[in-house]
Amino acid sequence: MSLLAAALAVAHVIWPDVKIDTITVGLLVVAVVPWLGDVLESIELPGGPRFEFRRLEDRIEAAEARTTRLDQEVDGVAATARVALAAAGSAERVDDTADARAAQATMERLASEYTRLRRTEAGGPARTAKQERIFADLLRVTPHIPTLDLRTMLASEDPGTRLSAHARLYAVPDATKFDLLVDAVVREQLPFIKYWGFNVLDRVVDELGADQVPVGVVRRLRACLATLPPGSDEARSLRRVLAKLTTD
Repeated sequence: MSLLAAALAVAHVIWPDVKIDTITVGLLVVAVVPWLGDVLESIELPGGPRFEFRRLEDRIEAAEARTTRLDQEVDGVAATARVALAAAGSAERVDDTADARAAQATMERLASEYTRLRRTEAGGPARTAKQERIFADLLRVTPHIPTLDLRTMLASEDPGTRLSAHARLYAVPDATKFDLLVDAVVREQLPFIKYWGFNVLDRVVDELGADQVPVGVVRRLRACLATLPPGSDEARSLRRVLAKLTTD
């Protein structure tokens, strides 16, 4: 309490006519909270007011964390919604009788467009919006290609080709490709593809069944999560997958 006493003494010297009542004491306490909070849990003043510094700090930090988490979740939902709306309104209209070769050619064009976009345009909201539009178009096109070598596509050096493989598995989840998908998404370095890769994994887990996922894969995904920026879209998507796989 020596710091508080010093504050009161200084106040008395500067303003000798000011009556130091309980409210004044309280305000002085609040003024020195940055120092008191490091050394005291709480102070109870005459008359009953109790200042609990660390508990208040904890509550503030928890509220800020919840707000940040909610903002991230809203951003993620918004991204998924934008892709869904773009797919619904896509110019890449492919009906069930479409020529597979035409669909293949469209997929390759979109893959090249994505790769060129990453090479020529700086990252930011504008580029992300274009990437989402390309992914939405791929979602409409890739299901109309009878066979795709997804193993080769997911391992490709070309990012557009990898994104095309993820689009196919998102549109047509295939539980037999689970291990292949885990390998691909864990080693993926591009945030946009990694984010959608985890979303694909989420859908494939539903197809496979969470109880069919080996413990070793869960550990591997947890290790991957530890390498991601905590507040990133990729981390949030992976945490959603892990929530399905963790029963304890």
